[in-house]
Amino acid sequence: AAEEPEELPLPSEEPQHEKPQTEAPTSEATPALKDMRVSSVTPSSVQLHWSVPEGSFDSFTLQFRDAQGQPQALPIDGGSRSVTVPGLSPSHRYRFHLYGLRGRKKIDHVSTEAVTAAEEPEELPLPSEEPQHEKPQTEAPTSGATPALKDMRVSSVSPSSVQLHWSVPEGSFDSFTLQFRDAQGQPQALPIDGGSRSVTVPGLSPSQRYRFHLYGLRGRKKIDRVSIDIIT
Repeated sequence: AAEEPEELPLPSEEPQHEKPQTEAPTSEATPALKDMRVSSVTPSSVQLHWSVPEGSFDSFTLQFRDAQGQPQALPIDGGSRSVTVPGLSPSHRYRFHLYGLRGRKKIDHVSTEAVTAAEEPEELPLPSEEPQHEKPQTEAPTSGATPALKDMRVSSVSPSSVQLHWSVPEGSFDSFTLQFRDAQGQPQALPIDGGSRSVTVPGLSPSQRYRFHLYGLRGRKKIDRVSIDIIT
């Protein structure tokens, strides 16, 4: 009996804690947090998404500083994999830290940055469906209403690319053009087919803030636009 080691040199799946494996009720492995990303952005809110590839947490806490620099903490249920953070300021950069907890102990954490969308009321002083353009409504061949662009959001972000998604709630466009400035400040324009509702923008630089403007065209005429800010 004297030869028995007092510690537990256990197989790989056992964390080297005082707590023996049999007492871990939800998983054999220490839980891990991964892949926090921004799934949508508005001028006043951000939706975040993450994964827990192994194990489970009792709860999460999301910490960030508001536009005034005051620390904020948002408690989140342990079964959640996404959260919408409300009450943010437009065109503001935020850094979010998500902690995974067992009891009150922080086990793991992931961080991400997001820039809220700009508020641009002056861009479209329009009635709800009809922009005040020279083109009368009756000339739109494919729909009774002038086509409209809406709900541009970020569906995924990597260090070198961004996937954007939008909707056309009424009418249709012949084509789209996505305009932005690259990391060197040079203007770029990406032509997009009129039937598309998403685009992946490649060749971006990591940790860089970009502003994208999507224009909906009939022929060569820009009818409507939406904009969004993101950080790779």
